[in-house]
Amino acid sequence: MELITGGTGIVGSHLLLERTAAGAKVRALYRPNSDRAQVERTFRFYRPDADALLQRIEWVTGDLHDVPALEDAMQGVQHVYHAAALVSFDPRDDRALYRQNVRGTANVVNAALLAGVERLCHVSSTAAIGSAAPGVERNESSPWEDDARHSPYARSKYQAELEVYRGMAEGLDAVLVNPCIVLGPGAVGRSSMTLVERLRKGTRYYPAGSNAVVDARDVASCMARLMREGGSGERYLLVGTNLSYQRLFTALAEALGSKAPQHPLPDWLLDLGVRAGTLQGLFGMRPFITRHTAQSARTQRAWSNAKVSALLGHHFRDLPEMVANVAAYVQGRKTY
Repeated sequence: MELITGGTGIVGSHLLLERTAAGAKVRALYRPNSDRAQVERTFRFYRPDADALLQRIEWVTGDLHDVPALEDAMQGVQHVYHAAALVSFDPRDDRALYRQNVRGTANVVNAALLAGVERLCHVSSTAAIGSAAPGVERNESSPWEDDARHSPYARSKYQAELEVYRGMAEGLDAVLVNPCIVLGPGAVGRSSMTLVERLRKGTRYYPAGSNAVVDARDVASCMARLMREGGSGERYLLVGTNLSYQRLFTALAEALGSKAPQHPLPDWLLDLGVRAGTLQGLFGMRPFITRHTAQSARTQRAWSNAKVSALLGHHFRDLPEMVANVAAYVQGRKTY
């Protein structure tokens, strides 16, 4: 039996598909207000036998802070995939980030220890990876420095990793994955689908920085294999393609049938957006740009997938295949 937290997110739904298609017995923890219909949409996008696969999921109600429900969900479970997390750069969510990502992970670790789970696979982020010199790809060993450059989200993901290592010191076996921006079918307005929707509607500007993207199918496949083959306590960067935001925005816009953005986002406009975002926050609105998202938009960075590639020999999908998959989903087309 395997337990998956965060099953309604992009990573979680693809992991559910990966594991049910492999014939695994899967239990999924979900909150009553979460969108389980999104899992059904994802399954039906990929598979003609979606209904049969969906029947293999045992859904259990609970969340990361309902300790009794979490402990009950762990009963009889050998493997736990912990994919539930909050992603936000809104300053008003700083406390929620700590509660969900750090304390929530601590609760998962404690419940896994109590239930005698064989192994935990924890979904972290490239945000928890340390810095590197300009032009140098960051890797799993890049040193972390807790300074003002890191957003509260990044700190929460790094601290969540520390909870996993604390669990290991108490007897839990675990492996950690650090995906970059994950592209794949998901709920509109959540995770990378926020960017997809914006580019579908059209935008004139692209940020001057760079980042990395990975296909959700690759993340799920690597997680399943690392659960069996990954080294105990090891972190693995899951990165498909390092690229500029200009290249990413152009590829997505063209795949979606929209006009590609033509102009780099100037610093003065970013700074104006941060000020506007501060005002939006004062009036209870979600800021579109914050200090940390502006900083990210300007930053040049790249990551290495050499470690996981050497271990698994996994071939990550390239950018055209990633964006074509997302575009097909948005446009209501199937992959079969």
